[in-house]
Amino acid sequence: MVRDMERSTSTGGGSRVGILEAALREQQTLQTPVALFSEEYDSRSVRERFTHLIPLSRPEPGGQYAFEVNLDACTGCKACVAACHSLNGLDEDESWRDIGLLVGTRRQPYLQTVTTACHHCVDPACSNGCPVLAYDKDPATGIVRHLDDQCIGCSYCILKCPYDVPKFNLRRGIVRKCDMCQGRLSEGEAPACVQACPNEAIRIKVVKKDAVPGHGPMIPGAHDSSYTRPTTSYVSSRPVPETATAADDGRLALDHGHPPLAWMLVLTQMSAGGLAGAALAPLTPDQAAITSAASLCFGFIGIALSVLHLGQPLKAWRAFLGWRKSWLSREILAFGALPAGAAAIAAAWLFAEHEILRLAISGSALAALAAVACSVMVYVDTRRPFWSMSLTGGRFIGTTALLGASLCAIVWSCLEAPPLPWAMAFAITFRWALSLWEISSYRKALEDEACPWHRSARILNKHLSRQLELRSLLLVMTGLVIPVIIAAGASKPWMLGLSLILTFTSQLVERLFFFTASAGAKMPGN
Repeated sequence: MVRDMERSTSTGGGSRVGILEAALREQQTLQTPVALFSEEYDSRSVRERFTHLIPLSRPEPGGQYAFEVNLDACTGCKACVAACHSLNGLDEDESWRDIGLLVGTRRQPYLQTVTTACHHCVDPACSNGCPVLAYDKDPATGIVRHLDDQCIGCSYCILKCPYDVPKFNLRRGIVRKCDMCQGRLSEGEAPACVQACPNEAIRIKVVKKDAVPGHGPMIPGAHDSSYTRPTTSYVSSRPVPETATAADDGRLALDHGHPPLAWMLVLTQMSAGGLAGAALAPLTPDQAAITSAASLCFGFIGIALSVLHLGQPLKAWRAFLGWRKSWLSREILAFGALPAGAAAIAAAWLFAEHEILRLAISGSALAALAAVACSVMVYVDTRRPFWSMSLTGGRFIGTTALLGASLCAIVWSCLEAPPLPWAMAFAITFRWALSLWEISSYRKALEDEACPWHRSARILNKHLSRQLELRSLLLVMTGLVIPVIIAAGASKPWMLGLSLILTFTSQLVERLFFFTASAGAKMPGN
């Protein structure tokens, strides 16, 4: 070969090519089959490469785009995760697509990786719960988009979504999520995850909204589809065993504690209870006005603290926009009536309009109780077992009655109001009743694996046992020791004040349990 090249360099119109250059040129033509295939593949346009993985036309009326995942082709390589992260310019600790794992049993072995992102549901819970209308479901494509410039960072969509799709971005103070690379789809290009998968396990298809399943989980370990009707479909040539479970099913993890919300809930419920006491008890106008003022002060402190929960607090004024479908907006509107009630109470008291004063106090109490009812629904609407109507309603109503009576007791003790003994008796009785109900419910859930909130009870038992012991100690102090000291003739205002502080602390600890042990739903194995 070298002789041939030497011969070719000495002839041919004076064109001389070096031996090394000729050898390199010949080497470039010796492509392997893989290299030849790659060269042919790269020679085609991006649109030609992926047209079989995306629809050739936009959905017709009544249809929408949806992900389809071929479980047989998914290897869990996370190429889709990396591509989504890179092409969408996500932050270092941010991810819009995850890889989960399903496992079988000893008698029926099974192992399957599951790639998952937003399911662009027919009835998206994130959109239904957003108080500022920061979600938009495109009527033409069905893609659920998040409008970053509208978001106030309240994170309620995170609580509402049963698939753990929206992710809070701490640096930006907002929530973000997958939008199916809508810009690429509109130009005929496949989304980042579809392009990156080496086995073509992910594709985009068009589905009829009416045909999307509305019952049962889309895959073992996922939330029931009746809640949001997710459009993602998982296909496989081998059926997924009914006994398959998420690989992390036994992991008991604490959820976010949301301290500002815990403080807000306890303070506003104490305020509502105090206003109810002022409206119902036989008090003089001055006593009723002072009791109402003390109650409203605690309520306003709670409302102010709730703003600390927001990633974009300066946009909090927009939180009423979703009142037609969001319980969070309705709660905010109900609490928004309290300043007007406070102004009416102050005006009626200053001008000695006793009948109007009674009406203003009663109206404020009704608004506060309506706000507490909305608070109950804010969490019931997420459909978490630990936040069921019976449990959440019992806790919130119990806190309202208990702390309201305790607050009235200390105010009436200072004012020497006649209903003081009734307030003290009610607070002590309700303290024991509420605590015994909580303890019995917890014990039952811990022992009964079929209980819907058995997992939450296990989380409490494993991670929060010290806090449970603290609550038991506070129960003994506020329900037994302090009442005995008061009965023995100790100073009532001081002891009642101490009792209120300890009772408030107990309910605040319970409210932290409420959030950290909620065991929110998510996709299996993520």
